[in-house]
Amino acid sequence: MLAATPPLLVYVATASGFAHWFDSGELLAAAADFGISHPPGQPLSAIVLGAANLIPVGALAFRVALICALLGAVAIAALALAFDHTLRAGELIREPLRFPVSVAAAWWVAGTYAWWFQAVRPEVYALQAALLCVALERLLRVASGGDEPDVRPLYQSALALGLALANHHYLAVLAVLPATWLLAGVWRARGWKPLAWSAGFVGAGLLTYLYLPLRALREPFLNLGDPSSPGRFWWVVSAQAFQKSLAPDAFAPFGERIADVLLVSGEDMHVGVVVVALLGAYFMLRVRKTRKYGLFWLTLWLVYVLGRASIGFVHGNPDAIAYFMLSYASLAVFAAFAIGVLLSSLAEALPGQPRFAAMMGVTLALLSMFQFVRSSEASTLAGFADTDVFDDGLRRTLPPRAVVLAHNPQTIFRFWGGEAEEASRPDVTMVPLPLLTYPKLVERFVEREPELKPLLRSYILDARLSPAEMQSLAALRPVFVEMDVRVDRDTMALVVPEQLYYRVLTANATDNDEASAMRTHGELWSRLYARLGRPIEEHTKTQLLWRHYADSLYFAAVGDTNAALRTSAAGLALNPHAQELRLLREALKQTTPGEPLDVTPFTVH
Repeated sequence: MLAATPPLLVYVATASGFAHWFDSGELLAAAADFGISHPPGQPLSAIVLGAANLIPVGALAFRVALICALLGAVAIAALALAFDHTLRAGELIREPLRFPVSVAAAWWVAGTYAWWFQAVRPEVYALQAALLCVALERLLRVASGGDEPDVRPLYQSALALGLALANHHYLAVLAVLPATWLLAGVWRARGWKPLAWSAGFVGAGLLTYLYLPLRALREPFLNLGDPSSPGRFWWVVSAQAFQKSLAPDAFAPFGERIADVLLVSGEDMHVGVVVVALLGAYFMLRVRKTRKYGLFWLTLWLVYVLGRASIGFVHGNPDAIAYFMLSYASLAVFAAFAIGVLLSSLAEALPGQPRFAAMMGVTLALLSMFQFVRSSEASTLAGFADTDVFDDGLRRTLPPRAVVLAHNPQTIFRFWGGEAEEASRPDVTMVPLPLLTYPKLVERFVEREPELKPLLRSYILDARLSPAEMQSLAALRPVFVEMDVRVDRDTMALVVPEQLYYRVLTANATDNDEASAMRTHGELWSRLYARLGRPIEEHTKTQLLWRHYADSLYFAAVGDTNAALRTSAAGLALNPHAQELRLLREALKQTTPGEPLDVTPFTVH
């Protein structure tokens, strides 16, 4: 309880009342009615985060964030106990010091960006950390139980691991290899039966996946992949949609990826702590009684570092940094071991040993809270409302019965999250273009809105939007396209900026229609910037930068050189080092004003 309380208070105080970017909107939509998010479906997350519906106060996004904050605190409490089990081995650290040093190490981890940011927004990683930390703590409890250990904590560990596999199976699988160092001791002490029973408890946790087909049959608001049949169920849980879509960083030299991971870890944990951790690892591996624990924590660090590097590392993506949560725990316990042994040695040489040791331990725990100060600017979401500001142009101010053809997953997820919170625009149809290959998704759209069939059919067949079909649909309903690097010149010729999208012009559109749309577009951008907080949050900057780049491409392609230069300047004001935008701007400066620019080199097909 002591270890969990300060992080919990910090997490609750810095949580946002609105969903963040990335997958937060989608997970909020899933929590709203216990829906099914993108593969592998995250069934346990849908159940646990869906419990936010039982909390009687606050916005749904804040209630979900509160659950994540609580889970983050549980993870830290379990981590402190896991550290204590480790530091007890070898009897090198004095009793009054051991637990305060363990708590100090856990608090240092709790204050890192990788941990803190996952506990203040709707996401799966706080739940994953809680489950894996409980699993590790229970396993270490058995390993530290002597020659005849009580194996009941092993079964609890196995159940927690099974549940973790039902939440984020990749992160859970990575924890299995380090566990073998400790399970070998259980095998020698108690034979194979406890391990067989443990496998059964893992299987019990995996039964959570049955939630997916059962819930899919009820057709929730979010039902990606519709895993109600055996084939679609396997498609979802195996995450086949992502097996061929590694990040571009995955193709960088492996050494560069490792270096990126190590640099980010050193910055987040602090270089001084990493140096002390290296010393602690060396001595823990040298001492016979602590060697198996050293091998466990070292292997844990390695598998998560290599596991992230193997699939690529995207700078600025908090989901990628979440993979380091347990690797940070390894660094912390090594540092705690080194500091604990040093302080114990000092206490032995001074009078009033027990009292002095306890005082040093408490002081160290209090000093570890400095980590929260170090990470506060990047980690806190208190007062964050940028996604709500964006909702005006993305959702609220659209004309009745509008159809939105969206390319960016974050736009799609933001729309879903906003509707889960407010349910204010059931008349608007959001078509998630990159997700249309998901099983049953097109069929569901066509069943509900038959007029979409020609456009969706042509998109599936040609992998591009059909200008003719868009104009045909625009004659029936307002149609908007999200500008993107995948939008071709033919589509650009048929649209004008309106809201945060581009409206498809009907065949009888006039110049006045275009002028009015442009005026509305400019006014919306002015209002949006006026409402955004200062300084602009880093991930919001990324969203703004992407939109400015897409707008610049459009204006350049249609020959509005001044608008393209103005828009690109707005993007570079956010990030002067945006290489693609700088190159586009240089090309614009060499173009005759009013002459369309061939933007093909700046787009992706």
